[in-house]
Parts: sequence; structure tokens; C-alpha cells
Amino acid sequence: MNNYWNNLTSFERNLLVGVKVMNFSNENSLSENWRTSFSYHHDLGMWNFSTNPRQAYDVIEKLIDEGHAIEIKIHNYKQFSCRIALSTEILSGTSFSDAETFQESICLAALRAKGVSI
Repeated sequence: MNNYWNNLTSFERNLLVGVKVMNFSNENSLSENWRTSFSYHHDLGMWNFSTNPRQAYDVIEKLIDEGHAIEIKIHNYKQFSCRIALSTEILSGTSFSDAETFQESICLAALRAKGVSI
């Protein structure tokens, strides 16, 4: 995992996934009011994509709805891999991530599939 992701707070990671993957954004997505609203929901336990397995699955559902194929591997209790591709592509040539948690591997691969350099 790269230093950029490691240096983000949980809130910042989830905000990034919300904007870039889940399409929670609009023209004012980075305005103070929008960030306050996201923070409010995040503090209530919503939109914790990088830490909550159920909410990470919401990311998977979103990508499947968009036509992506997803492959997740569990190597051991602290190493997970996630690959994401358009369903017409071969999985071996797609966005890929390794992480220590299921949720982070999904979030990182999803961000890369959306063109985010992370």
C-alpha cells in the first residue's frame, strides 16, 4: 500500500471512496457544507467503506451494477487481494490491490478502477 493511502485518516479514505467510487459528489462536493454532511453521516456509522465489511460490500455492489467483474482472494487472516475489471476484460490485466483488510483491498482496487492514482 502506498504512503498516500496510509497517511489518510479513516474519514478521508471514506470521503475519497464516496466521491470517486460511490458518486456521492456533485459540483459542490468539496464545499464545507457537503463535507460537514458527509462527516455527520460518517460519524453515525454510515459510509465507513474502508473499515466496515458490510459497507465495503456496498462498493462491490456498486461496481457490479456498473458492469465490473470482481475477484477477491484471502491469502491469510491479514492479507487480501482484490481485482476489478469490466466484465468483458480478463481479470489478470486490471486494477489490483493487496491490503491487510478485506475492506481496504476493495477500496483501493475500486479507486484504481476509477482512475485514481493511489
